[in-house]
Amino acid sequence: MNTYVSENHIVVGQQRLEDKENEIVAIPQLLDKLDIKGATISIDAIGTQVSIAQHILDKEAKF
Repeated sequence: MNTYVSENHIVVGQQRLEDKENEIVAIPQLLDKLDIKGATISIDAIGTQVSIAQHILDKEAKF
């Protein structure tokens, strides 16, 4: 899984998914590696979990 900054057209983070692991587990791990304070986060439908949304808000970002 990758994080991408659309304004700069650059990948800024990656998280390897283990066998049988899905993005719901990996998204918070990837977000923990990034300074997202003040950023707007866009995630596809699999990321629409309450825990992921709260994680984004806890890191002072918006979605």
